[in-house]
Amino acid sequence: MEAIFLDFDGVIVDSLQEWYHIGVLAYYGIDKATHDSQHKQLYKDNCHLLYSDADEYCLLKVLENKTIKNFEKFRKDVNQKEVDSYSKQFKKIRKFYQNNHLNWWCDLHNLTDYGKTLTIQENTKNCFILTRKNMDDVLILKNHFKIKIPDLKVFDYSHSVKYGGKVNFIERFLDNHPDYNNAVLVDDKIENLCESSKVKCYFASWGYGKGNNEFETYQGN
Repeated sequence: MEAIFLDFDGVIVDSLQEWYHIGVLAYYGIDKATHDSQHKQLYKDNCHLLYSDADEYCLLKVLENKTIKNFEKFRKDVNQKEVDSYSKQFKKIRKFYQNNHLNWWCDLHNLTDYGKTLTIQENTKNCFILTRKNMDDVLILKNHFKIKIPDLKVFDYSHSVKYGGKVNFIERFLDNHPDYNNAVLVDDKIENLCESSKVKCYFASWGYGKGNNEFETYQGN
């Protein structure tokens, strides 16, 4: 039996609008935040650069000048204390929206076309979610959009990092679950994909990632 592990952001749910909205508030401060259409478009066009909180912080920093020309330099020299402060504020604002304006917060997200297929029970057999996102955030959105993957089949940041990456986690999962003899991983970030004798990695071309010339594109169930 084959286990299908799916990334969440970009693969199942498009969270870009939420990242941008809360990111701007966290970076500039609630009183100074501005949502400029050119700024927002540049953020969207370069979302493939985002993999960590530091990436998000540096993209917003470089976009102060309406260009990404110095992104790599900013990323290399980033001040970790500034990143930690940004990350703390981001999480605080997100939690505020979840606690006080939950439906509005959920509506900042959209199902991808592939995600829409997962609202049908028969399409989710042997499917799991494996994400670097926080578990609570995933479960809120999964249940809001009525994605038919059980909560117990969701593995979050703590799982994907604990074992040194998503592929390593899946290999360990297969070792501990003999009912599954192989697995696939579908992700839109090539940083999460690697060669494995046990796990077939597919690139989700509809997501945020770019630059894939190594992994086969996933075609769906």
